[in-house]
Amino acid sequence: MRWLSCFSLLAVWPVAVQAEPGIRAEYHCLGRFDAVDVTAFFFNQDPSEVVLLEGQSATRLPRLPSGDGGRYGAADQEFWIKGDRARWSRAKGVVMQCQPPSRV
Repeated sequence: MRWLSCFSLLAVWPVAVQAEPGIRAEYHCLGRFDAVDVTAFFFNQDPSEVVLLEGQSATRLPRLPSGDGGRYGAADQEFWIKGDRARWSRAKGVVMQCQPPSRV
């Protein structure tokens, strides 16, 4: 009997996991007193969201309605892109202007 219940669990186990396609973009963000490099992964499948990687931390923001550009946000953060530039509003009123890093 125990063998049968294990077999039934295996029957519903997914065979393969597929990665969701996303778009990767690199940004150099400047604030009033600091600068950070950010990697953004945009996922456009439902639900649309962006994952921002800064150093060892990751921030996941869902897509929000926008009349112009792509707007993502939750709680006290908002990441708004237009063209190749972005504006990142972070906690405590910190606003950073982001653009692709310079190519040397």
